[in-house]
Amino acid sequence: MKVVYYKSIVCPRCIPTNRLIKRLKHTHPEIQVEEVEILTNMRRARADGVKHVPTIIAGTRRFYHAPTLEELVRAVKAAPESMNMA
Repeated sequence: MKVVYYKSIVCPRCIPTNRLIKRLKHTHPEIQVEEVEILTNMRRARADGVKHVPTIIAGTRRFYHAPTLEELVRAVKAAPESMNMA
């Protein structure tokens, strides 16, 4: 199971999302988290359709804010298995 978190070091709105991701890693170690800094990965962000930060991609869901931990875990677990590989 995987989450991709697009962030920026200069993004004040990313602060609560950073806390959420930290909690997710601590409480759900089975969920892999890939953190992508958009300042150094703009091509990838553009290719993935990311237009602003924070953006969390969990399966077919996209969050543009810090969802609750429960919402995020539900989205990851509801994703088709093929989307959770990688």
